[in-house]
Amino acid sequence: MTRKVEITRPDKLLWPALDITKQAFVDYLDAVAEHMLPWLRERPLTVIRAPDGVDGQRYFQKQTPAYAPSWIRTVTIPAPSAKRDVDYTVCNDVATLAWLGNQAALEFHPAPVRRDRLERPDLFVVDIDPPDDAFDAAVEVAFLVLEVLDDFNLTALVKTTGGKGLHVVVPIVRHTSPEQLRRAATGLTTIVAGRRPDLVTAEFRKVNRKGRVMLDPSRNGPGATIVAPYSPRARAEATVSFPVLPEELRSITPDRFTITTVPRRLNGAASTRWTEAASKRHQRLPASLLRD
Repeated sequence: MTRKVEITRPDKLLWPALDITKQAFVDYLDAVAEHMLPWLRERPLTVIRAPDGVDGQRYFQKQTPAYAPSWIRTVTIPAPSAKRDVDYTVCNDVATLAWLGNQAALEFHPAPVRRDRLERPDLFVVDIDPPDDAFDAAVEVAFLVLEVLDDFNLTALVKTTGGKGLHVVVPIVRHTSPEQLRRAATGLTTIVAGRRPDLVTAEFRKVNRKGRVMLDPSRNGPGATIVAPYSPRARAEATVSFPVLPEELRSITPDRFTITTVPRRLNGAASTRWTEAASKRHQRLPASLLRD
């Protein structure tokens, strides 16, 4: 049975500068649902809500609200730092996606784990974070990352973050802990930085990066999340995290992919590759990369 979700205040502007209403946003989610849901399904979900639109206050939401409909699926995960359990929403279907859209959940950040094995990630993520206005540098680092992954016989997917950077994502079999995966990401960063120390750094503090591109391993540690492909970003430009092919990287800019343009691009080769990857047998990280 397909549930009907009532959209309250459908004319409310969520992206005022672009005249994008709540109804238009929910329509966008419906348009991308077939492609987006495979990357949300069965995963604990953190969202960024902006009830008054991108010009208003926004906040991360992990706990599913008490007023959520009874049919919303959740998974309970202890939060030791908060000394309580958190009931994360699990977005498995179009109705849940629409309900979240009606809540003005503008960004979708799933965990790289599924709820049946929370201790075993199935995504290895390389987060490429360039300086402002340096997307071309992010592209060059992406090619370096892909080169190193190829040396390990690993096939990867690429997407824009919807911001200034890129994500390189390797679907993996669930055979490592989050801690092991974090170490693998740190090891990969060391290899990539060794090939271009003038371009790549692991420095978290911007003042220490000296104009270089940071590779952030934290997308792989305990409690990590990654912005989902096709998720909008809570930015005035309504940009979207969108799949791209490596051969497209030098001919694109992140602002090309927005809520208004993405629905026309869903049949492209990159979207097809990501959709197919969601259901294919995943890869095993080599022991040499997992080694301390």
